[in-house]
Amino acid sequence: MIANLRRLTALFIVGFAIISLAVAYWSVVRSDGLLARDDNPRRVDAELAIARGQIMDRRGTSLARSVPDEDGVLARDYPYPNVAPVVGYYSLRYGVGGVEAAYDDVLRGEASSILPPAQVVTNRWLHRDPVGGDVRLTIDLEMQQAAGAALAGERGAVVLVEVPSGEVLALASSPTYDPNQLDEEWDALRENDAAPLVNRVTQGLYAPGAALQTVLLGAGLNAGVVELEQVFEDAEALAVEVDGVAVRCGAMPTDAVWTLLDAYRWACASPFETVGYALGQERVEGALTDFGLGVTPALGLPPELVADVQPPAEANLSELALGQGDLVVTPLQMALVAAAVANHGEAPALRLVDAVRPPGGEWEAVPGEGHPRAAISRASADAVADAMRQAVRSGAASEAAQPDVPVSGHAGLAVAAADGTLNAWFIGFAPAEEGHYLAIAVLVEDAEDAGDAARVGGEVLGAAVMAS
Repeated sequence: MIANLRRLTALFIVGFAIISLAVAYWSVVRSDGLLARDDNPRRVDAELAIARGQIMDRRGTSLARSVPDEDGVLARDYPYPNVAPVVGYYSLRYGVGGVEAAYDDVLRGEASSILPPAQVVTNRWLHRDPVGGDVRLTIDLEMQQAAGAALAGERGAVVLVEVPSGEVLALASSPTYDPNQLDEEWDALRENDAAPLVNRVTQGLYAPGAALQTVLLGAGLNAGVVELEQVFEDAEALAVEVDGVAVRCGAMPTDAVWTLLDAYRWACASPFETVGYALGQERVEGALTDFGLGVTPALGLPPELVADVQPPAEANLSELALGQGDLVVTPLQMALVAAAVANHGEAPALRLVDAVRPPGGEWEAVPGEGHPRAAISRASADAVADAMRQAVRSGAASEAAQPDVPVSGHAGLAVAAADGTLNAWFIGFAPAEEGHYLAIAVLVEDAEDAGDAARVGGEVLGAAVMAS
């Protein structure tokens, strides 16, 4: 009898130990995975209880906020859907994207950077409903809306940067999506060939084509191997063939193209192949590095939202000088090229998030992640800037001209596919207040005329200068 009781007691002890170990495993070791399951009602209830903080533009306008629905349950609201490429989305079903993802812990009220670590732990132990902090962006809503409006109906991207601060004032990608309708439209958005969920500014990889001429011209002047007024021996050979596609000038020249300056004004390909040979492979590759091409810009977004751009391993000098072959860039990188010219040769460090604020607290500045980069000398940059002014006055970028804003820029074409599809680029800048400029990059997909991108760039710069 006693032996049976002992065996039964031992069985209970073993069973209790197994249950204890299982509880400890699921509540400690696998707790994060268990809570993260989509079918976990506790996770849903916990998320619904969070008073998630706001995301604001530079002037304090709310771009994302939590508001009670008709049942009193907090729901995420996006008053200005065209800011989705920056702000991103928050969904119980599909997670978070954009700034919503990058600053999720701040917006949830769980970041030790804005709350004392002891308070974060105490809130968790006592099961207090978190109150989120706020995030303020460098984005200017008025400029963002102007960029979205100018790009409407096109597939492409616009990014506007303040110089010399490097603050990103607008970041538009088209087509885009309405984060208020994300749950209902997710499958359709994922299957859409136009890729509305892709942020073309930071994730789109494109051949720069003629847009690379600004880099080559600056590097050539800096190295002293070219001059703006030098005349080409075969001045009529303006087009060049790339993958069986004839790459012509950005627009049909209305006057003779004899000099390097003429070729730049009209974004003609062949003369810049000559510039590439004058520089040589090593200096061309060095120019790409100096201007920040082939380097992933630091913007403070999750890595999956910023393309990891790598320089081509074995680049053909001819293709490289034409901005074709394996060389690809993002519109964000090309905005830095324009910013470097406007900033007398130095590319600024980018900033997208200006400050964060704990619940009931004061704004705390968020420092930028990158560093300014010296690209070319001041004299070389100013010479390129003058060439950009002439390209808008009389050249392929003439559609960027604005009646009350002195726009400088360069517009050109790039081969996008072997079937002859072309993309149009515009990079440029305009003066804002004294000592400050607004630099821009525009990419329009499937465009036959570089003027398509120049028009968008001019409209955005004109509106932005007036709003600054």
